[in-house]
Amino acid sequence: MFNKKKFELTENHLKLIRRMYVSYNDHCEFGAPEINPKRPYGNSDVYGDIGEILNIKPHFIGKYDEDFSDEQEEYMLKLHKETAIALQVILSSGSFEPGIYQADEYDTNWEK
Repeated sequence: MFNKKKFELTENHLKLIRRMYVSYNDHCEFGAPEINPKRPYGNSDVYGDIGEILNIKPHFIGKYDEDFSDEQEEYMLKLHKETAIALQVILSSGSFEPGIYQADEYDTNWEK
């Protein structure tokens, strides 16, 4: 019997996924929907977009720019990368409900 993998789908994952910029790429093979890798949330300032979506205020606000702390950027990047698993959980389970989901180790059969 295989081990189970677990993932916690959070409200922050859902907020990011709801704002993802989805298009159709027909330039590769058969084509498929895709999340724009340069502008996943609408523009190329990914940290700025994530901060706005999750209401994370920049650590430093200067006259012409804003900077997030290393800790803020680390957290935002972690969540952004986890949206791949979060999206698979949503698609597989058919649910946008936060919680702990599990699947067989080598499968995408996510269930709450």
